[in-house]
Amino acid sequence: MLVTDHHLPGAEHPPANVIVNPNLEGCRFGSRNLAGVGVAFYVLAALGRALEQAGEQGAARIPAGYLDLVALGTVADVVPLDHNNRILVDQGLRRIQSGRTVPGIRALIEQSGRRLADTVSTDLGFVVGPRINAAGRLEDISIGIECLLTDDAATAARHAAELDRINRERRDIEAGMREQAFEYVERMRAQNLPPCVCVFDKSWHQGVVGLVAARVRERCHRPVIAFARDREGLLKGSARSIPGVHARDLLEAVHTDSPDLIQKFGGHAMAAGLSLEERRYEEFKKAVSRALDRLYPRADFSGSILSDGILPGDALTLRFARQLREAGP
Repeated sequence: MLVTDHHLPGAEHPPANVIVNPNLEGCRFGSRNLAGVGVAFYVLAALGRALEQAGEQGAARIPAGYLDLVALGTVADVVPLDHNNRILVDQGLRRIQSGRTVPGIRALIEQSGRRLADTVSTDLGFVVGPRINAAGRLEDISIGIECLLTDDAATAARHAAELDRINRERRDIEAGMREQAFEYVERMRAQNLPPCVCVFDKSWHQGVVGLVAARVRERCHRPVIAFARDREGLLKGSARSIPGVHARDLLEAVHTDSPDLIQKFGGHAMAAGLSLEERRYEEFKKAVSRALDRLYPRADFSGSILSDGILPGDALTLRFARQLREAGP
């Protein structure tokens, strides 16, 4: 049993033979910011090297053929583009731009009216990624998986069209939920917004609450957790945080204070997930704001954006814009 992961590990590890996670204590790997697909890629790379050393000629080169998928997963999971991830995305984009990509990525890019040769990281983050994610949010993620796995261009095109339809439906659902959430926040504002904003409606779709949490966070500049009912009758929450407030640590603090309140939780600094009983929702709202006040008394809710300064006027040229684009991702 081998487990690959990139989330922050809990106090107890699963009883696997091997756990590969750059965030494990004592791990010496150079980047803790790998997406899950990046972790899988390095397992493949290590296996390729081992096979090469055992006499399988060319095995070490095989993992490079998956860099288009690694780039897509790295961008779509919104992990920081540190030195290591930037290289993975850059090399994957070069494969896509030269046409050396799976039919599914080609179909999703072309279906959106873009040219393969002009593909940049923004296309992976805002065109390809959301269409694949939409299937998992609303229907069945296997459509997205089949789109990426197929070697047949016609099958890929058919899946890409279906994913585009699902994504349009997702946008409509998200828009309605977002407006409801904004109304809840405005009502809260009248009584002062809590340090951690929680929003819930019994009609909401479980697969879209993370997107709603991100939109509400942009509006109120503080950590937000959006909830929906799941099939078992529990509330599933998706948290989005702000710089300086660690989402998973915040949930762990609530769990430490009230061990029976949250049934499950996990995640990262900026995003996390949890589940709890609906009858305990009000109790959780108070508990998470108390924990935030205690852990982060100087949390910045201003929404201010730090920059490196103002560009001089003579930099606002087409040449400079092209340099910026070439310096990407």
